[in-house]
This record gives sequence, structure tokens and C-alpha cells, in this order.
Amino acid sequence: MGAEAAVNAVYANKIAAISDEAERAAFVAAKREEYERDIDVVRLASELVVDAIVEPHELRVELVRRFAAARHKERHFSHRRHGVTPV
Repeated sequence: MGAEAAVNAVYANKIAAISDEAERAAFVAAKREEYERDIDVVRLASELVVDAIVEPHELRVELVRRFAAARHKERHFSHRRHGVTPV
């Protein structure tokens, strides 16, 4: 997600609450700059926060591959009589 879309999505209510046009523009510009400075997709991928960086022309193939892998995943719970109660 780009900086403009992210700022609009996260701060929509705050942006709408600011009545002064100049103040609103300054707030949005500051948040976009903060987003662009703090969000580095390659760094997030290296820290395993993001699974992968997929190029737009490869997206359909990647989605089909992941859905196919998930289709055959077994999702059975343990059949033990006395499971460990979460603490």
C-alpha cells in the first residue's frame, strides 16, 4: 500500500475532523513523510514481517500457488482425551 492510501485509511477520521484546509494538508504531508521514512518493505521482508515481495505481473501465479498449497493442508486437532489446558 502506498503512503497516500495508507495515511487516508489509518487517519481518515482525524483528517476529516480537521476543519482548516492548510492544517489538514500539513497533517497529511507529515504523516506521509513519516510513513515513507518508517516503512521499508525490503527491511520488513528481511525481518520476516512480510512473507514475500511479489511483483505485480507475478501476483496471479503466486496466489494460485499459495491457494493450491493451502487446499491440501491438514487441519485436524489432536484426538487426545486429556489435552493441556492453555494457561
